[in-house]
Amino acid sequence: MRIFIAVLFTIQASLAHAQTAEQTPQTTPETATTEKPAETYKLQQVQILGNKEDKSYLESTESITVIQAESYDKGVKADSLKSINGLPNVQVNKNDNTFSLRGINNIGVTGYQKDNLASILVDDVFQTDLAISAGAFDFWDLDHVEIYRGAQSTTQGINSLAGNILLFHRKATDATEGAAKAGFGSYGYKEVGVVSNYKLSEDLFGRTSVNVERYDGFIENVTTGNDRWGRQDKNYISQDLVYKLNAFDEIRWNIKILNNEAGGTYSQSTDPFDYKVYEDVDNRALTNNQQTSLRYTKKINENSSNETILAYSQSDQDATADADGTSAATAGTRYEDHKDSYLSVENLYKYQSEKVKNVLGLHYHDYVIKDDYNFNVLAPGPIPVRQKTEKYQNTYAIFDSMLYKFNENHALNLGLRYEYMQNKYDSYIVYGSTRTASGNEEGGILLPKIGYILTEGISSYGISYTQGYRTGGVSVNRWTSTVAEYDPETTHNFELSYKRVQDQLKVAANVFYTHWVDQQVLVQYAANNPYNSAIVNAASSELYGAELEATYNINAHNALTAGVGYNHTRFIDFKGPLNQNYDGNEFPFASPWTGSVNYTFKPTDAWNWDNTLRYLSSSYGDAANTKSAPEQWYLDTSLAYLMAQWKLNSEFYIRNVLDQKYVTYDASNAYYGTKVYQVNSPREFGVRVTYFW
Repeated sequence: MRIFIAVLFTIQASLAHAQTAEQTPQTTPETATTEKPAETYKLQQVQILGNKEDKSYLESTESITVIQAESYDKGVKADSLKSINGLPNVQVNKNDNTFSLRGINNIGVTGYQKDNLASILVDDVFQTDLAISAGAFDFWDLDHVEIYRGAQSTTQGINSLAGNILLFHRKATDATEGAAKAGFGSYGYKEVGVVSNYKLSEDLFGRTSVNVERYDGFIENVTTGNDRWGRQDKNYISQDLVYKLNAFDEIRWNIKILNNEAGGTYSQSTDPFDYKVYEDVDNRALTNNQQTSLRYTKKINENSSNETILAYSQSDQDATADADGTSAATAGTRYEDHKDSYLSVENLYKYQSEKVKNVLGLHYHDYVIKDDYNFNVLAPGPIPVRQKTEKYQNTYAIFDSMLYKFNENHALNLGLRYEYMQNKYDSYIVYGSTRTASGNEEGGILLPKIGYILTEGISSYGISYTQGYRTGGVSVNRWTSTVAEYDPETTHNFELSYKRVQDQLKVAANVFYTHWVDQQVLVQYAANNPYNSAIVNAASSELYGAELEATYNINAHNALTAGVGYNHTRFIDFKGPLNQNYDGNEFPFASPWTGSVNYTFKPTDAWNWDNTLRYLSSSYGDAANTKSAPEQWYLDTSLAYLMAQWKLNSEFYIRNVLDQKYVTYDASNAYYGTKVYQVNSPREFGVRVTYFW
């Protein structure tokens, strides 16, 4: 870990040699222009779109990582969450299934009630878990990524207690341009893609992108002879249309069609790195998603504008797996059928003047989740189990967030949101006998935030308080068929921030403390019976830590980006009904230390050598702190050559150069006597060729 801290302090020390405040005009550095020495290597302008009041980077107290397209739309970066693993206080768990921000797992610290603690939005559309499984997290034709750590509940509302990840793809313009790619790599990996931007009329522009990936995977099912057991076959189509009503007003419509067929992600060998499983039924999950967004932007006058955003997503997944996890047909095949839909409407009235940036928002969404499980359990003989659940959620919100500038140095950020939720839950269970259960829960909550920002030239200092929350709901005990409501859980978040932006150097640091009350946890009322369990408000906890990031364009040939994150998580009060005492335990999937260093060397305009080192310290895999994942190091490298005269770029890359091998999660089942090890991907080689026009 000391390597990351040393690199960051080296970059910080370089501030003494960078441009002084006296040489920089007292304006926002993202938009300022001034005469510079002949040898200046500027960073790309820092622009953020995720905060709804249109604050600049320096005006934001949030901990924000901005990833530009040229850093991630390349072969060495997998089109998945794994590519952001190891960024400061960002951890990707269980081989790409979930992620943690500041030690908080997005699907829940314990249990999984499908009201996520952190969310992903892609081009204005909230991404459900099924949408992510369908391949929505895709870097082809990427514009940039914004990662917000810490509660964003005042402006984003539900599903943002831990933060948000926002993906933005390129917008249709009046240019005629495009690109096509083809690549291949280890374990049968193949990719082809195309993007084309075109002008349909003087006012109507289109942009179409297609990305197709095939991957055999590195795990073989010995019993069935399937050497593509760990496959990932993805199809991604996106269509973007922009209609310019006049110089200021426009309508943007985006539609995506996604499809992904995936196998398993675990190994069962005594040596997990033999990459073999022994099941008589192959894992298969076929996920489809269709999503669309419509954004209407209108300028009302010199200071006011209005944006209306309509978004819709629907997904379905058909999955089969081995019910007992062995080579014998003891429990047969497990069948799962999942469906979801998400509809949202949001209106943002924005006012901006020399002193004020304000957004007044109205929000509504309708979220439906339907799950159907059909399988046998061994107790000890096969017993049929059927479980069908339906969850309905309606959310209404009004919010306002304002940045008020007293003068060029002092500003206050005030925000308040009122959100009202209605939750309905229906369940049908067959386990020995037939049980049905249903329940309703509704209520409202106020979510305030306040922040102060001191700006001094190219630097800003901030202090803020925000309240985060996750909605309450209805929990059904599948064994007793009893229904109980649980209340919303809330966090109180205190944060200090520092940001500095210069031509060659960008530095950001945040220190935070979070107190969590009425924490929703899954408790089990009988040993070895996961069906006799429920969600209750039975815990409180705290977390604190910091992030430090820096980007330094040393000269025309060398660039360095580094970041380190520290977080300490702890249950203050969490006792289970079976005399479990988790007080003082750390959260699952909460590495105390995370960090990454990226070094880019460009000896000429044609050659580009890119290297990324990522680190995650050891973390636990359960609330009891009995399972753990080891300390992890990953090194990725790529070498690209641009043949400008032919508009051709070729890239050779290696992921996990040192071929490090880790068991990231042990899900072995003592009752069935099966071994289940989630393992990281071994070393992979690849080549990508891209043609531009």
